[in-house]
Amino acid sequence: MSKKTVANQRQLLQTGPTLSGGPSRTELAKVHIAKRDLKLTDQLYRGVLNVLFGETSARDLSHEQIDELLDHFKSLGWGSEYTKGQATSPSRSTGRGPATMAQLGLIVYLWKHGPGIRNKSTQALEHFLSHHFHIPELKQVKARQVPGVLGAIKNMGKG
Repeated sequence: MSKKTVANQRQLLQTGPTLSGGPSRTELAKVHIAKRDLKLTDQLYRGVLNVLFGETSARDLSHEQIDELLDHFKSLGWGSEYTKGQATSPSRSTGRGPATMAQLGLIVYLWKHGPGIRNKSTQALEHFLSHHFHIPELKQVKARQVPGVLGAIKNMGKG
């Protein structure tokens, strides 16, 4: 590749918003990197977009929604290369607080649509949480527990 071609491609990646006012290519790239790093299936990823924003594609999100989605992915344990070196606030990094409504919604969505789940009722989900995580009810899940719960639910389909 010529230097001019590489420079043009780099410029395209670094450009801001597209003409339609949607997210930039850089923002979309971050979303898809997070999707890959969190090992989200396409169905689960689109379900997250639907639950959080009522959309099925990141292209349809606004800049603010992309930021919110990336924050949600960070709460699930993802960290982009650009934020790993920065210090986080103590309250955010410990995850001692309750899980957000979006996190709880993702747990319920994965439970209801997971391929390895036979009984998809909320009562069965709460029994699962009680038996495996010693959490008496869904609303008592802590933010730091969400990645483990999601991982356990995803692994149920593999067994």
